[in-house]
Amino acid sequence: MDANRPIVPTPTRRGVEAAAVASQQAPSAPLPPEDARAESKPLPTGWRRPAMIVVAAIGAGAMAAVAGPLLDVDVYWHTRLGTELLNGTSIYQAGHNWSFAPVPDNWVSTQWLVETLFAWLHMLWGWNGLIGFRVVTTGIAIATLAYAVFRGTRVWAAMAAFVLGVFAIVIFAQERPQQISFILLPLVGLIWLRAANEGRVPRWWWMLLLAAVWANCHGLWVMLPVALGLASIGRLMDHGRSDKAARSLGIATLAAVIGGCITPIGPLNLLIPFQFAGATDQILEWDPTNMLAISSLGLTFAAALMFWAWARGRTRPARGEILYGLLIVALGASAGRNVTPAVLMIAPLLAWRLTVAFRGPKPRLAPPGLVAISGFAAVIVVVAGVGFALVTMAASDPIPPGTQPTGLVSAIAARPGGARVLNNYNISGLTLWYTRPGASPSDGTVQVGVDGRADRYGGAYISRYLDMQRGRPGWEATLNELKPNVALLSEKDPLIDLLKTRGWQVTGSEAHYVMLEPGRSS
Repeated sequence: MDANRPIVPTPTRRGVEAAAVASQQAPSAPLPPEDARAESKPLPTGWRRPAMIVVAAIGAGAMAAVAGPLLDVDVYWHTRLGTELLNGTSIYQAGHNWSFAPVPDNWVSTQWLVETLFAWLHMLWGWNGLIGFRVVTTGIAIATLAYAVFRGTRVWAAMAAFVLGVFAIVIFAQERPQQISFILLPLVGLIWLRAANEGRVPRWWWMLLLAAVWANCHGLWVMLPVALGLASIGRLMDHGRSDKAARSLGIATLAAVIGGCITPIGPLNLLIPFQFAGATDQILEWDPTNMLAISSLGLTFAAALMFWAWARGRTRPARGEILYGLLIVALGASAGRNVTPAVLMIAPLLAWRLTVAFRGPKPRLAPPGLVAISGFAAVIVVVAGVGFALVTMAASDPIPPGTQPTGLVSAIAARPGGARVLNNYNISGLTLWYTRPGASPSDGTVQVGVDGRADRYGGAYISRYLDMQRGRPGWEATLNELKPNVALLSEKDPLIDLLKTRGWQVTGSEAHYVMLEPGRSS
């Protein structure tokens, strides 16, 4: 391909010059003359505004659907850490002394901005404040998704990508820092699309600032420099070494990497993804994605539509587009927790590819009356959805009775002399919150054997701990090393019966959890 070929004019909101884009990306497969003449005309926009009503209805329904009890088992320790920060604890001391695990106690949070927000919301509205966080961030994520997929695309194509993205958001919406990434990832996908297809390079200082803020909220900030880097590589593959956009994208990539280092741990933040990946082998949400599971259908259908458009569309995809699409789908397939990020990053590309690959329904103008009221109707639908979500939040208990062993945890907190809790992995956050001391930082009165900070403990320790919890060979050695004086386990954990053989006694049960304490002879 000629590296000096001029860049195609930017598609406007009123249409996509698909023939010009096709000639830029696939000179070996041009459109027939009659198709090129048809595609050179601006697309009718009459249905774009009425589509706002459908988008608003879907968004409002999604917000109402995610309003309900707390879902994330880690929200409690995130909130506790944020509370310590609000109480004046140094970021380098917050979270220390929570555990008696034999691993270095030098962990530092890189999600402290969201954890501080969690603590503030809890201080104002209790756990309902965290449910409100989940609802509001879900709505904002859906709004940014709509912004990213409806720009310069046909309504039917954008709607397909939008629905799949919303489905993925709703399935994985929880009160966790990852919600911030759900808001930003569609915009990252749009940045890649504009850079790869049109040579539109974002200002490097904007990328540095965005990465710096994002890196202190959630670890998926790394997808920003990844997308910029893939756009740069794609430009080089499709336009040659002389492409100015490729060089500018390289600078923007470097700026994003530098921005991601502006955290309490500095450049070490670049290693966090690798540390986390090495510590999550036995954590369910990090298992390879089952592409046929209901929770993965957003990614499955998005990938199928993308491959179909590549194979059967009227234009050939550029090599950079294939590289980006395959890598993002692979990201989603690598772990269940990555499904939603992958769908959100691929959604803008999917909407654009469907637009240029297929004719779609014959364009027809929407009734003028419907166009006139569409904006007002969309606002009414959103207000109704938000109102319903607020009513649902007010009427529901954030922690419904019988769902969490709050009584057992309170009993542990009241034990004289403190407690070394041999806890089930999934109950660690609740234990840390309800046994917290009256003042921060933690005084170590109640400590757990493990908690949700997988990167703190490392894969080797988590593997040994979970093997003990499951009663696998070597469990006694781990138990003797940890020396707990109370256990809080799921009633399904095989370790319960093994502890009984060593003289431990059941002293309480609640919400499918069992508390055990060693007998006098143990």
